[in-house]
Amino acid sequence: DRVGRVMNYGDGLYGGMLFGAMYAAAFFETDPHRVVEQGLLAIPAESGYARVIRDVLAWHAQDPLDWRKTWRLVEEKWNRHDLCPDGALVPFNIDARVNGAYVVLGLLYGDGDFAKTLEISTRSGQDSDCNPSSAAGILGVMLGYERIPEKWKSGLPAVADTKFEFTSYSFGEIVASTLKRAEKVIVAAEKLWLKNVNTF
Repeated sequence: DRVGRVMNYGDGLYGGMLFGAMYAAAFFETDPHRVVEQGLLAIPAESGYARVIRDVLAWHAQDPLDWRKTWRLVEEKWNRHDLCPDGALVPFNIDARVNGAYVVLGLLYGDGDFAKTLEISTRSGQDSDCNPSSAAGILGVMLGYERIPEKWKSGLPAVADTKFEFTSYSFGEIVASTLKRAEKVIVAAEKLWLKNVNTF
């Protein structure tokens, strides 16, 4: 919430909150549908962002095999009257809600298959570098690194020590830093949990 507000508000903020919650749920869930449902708990239920994600969940439940049909429904209901001034009714649209729907579309219709998840979230269009990255990232957490197909991670060693542009971190360094922070959160949460358990 604090970091997201540096550059976003409203649906832009809710997208980050939804994705953060889906990543967290992905450590404990194997069903993409449950991951999305858990993510929805992190954002206001009445927001446009939550409504479009609930629509995708409902349309997937009605037709779990035809992602193109659900994509068309998203386009009709959510892209036709879009408020993004640079993207309404034109081929480019960076509206957070529409792109969030494409991430969820990839997760649900990808059905746990890494390549299929990437393909659907990419072919949905719009912000199609971020959308498949988010869908594959969440699925990657669900699967665990060992179960991600080798073809999708075989290139990592060649770039692991290269610094990202405009940062002082490489892929390897940011992974190590993230793991270190995650371990601190886990230890702090465990201490809090033990304290609460001993209180009862």
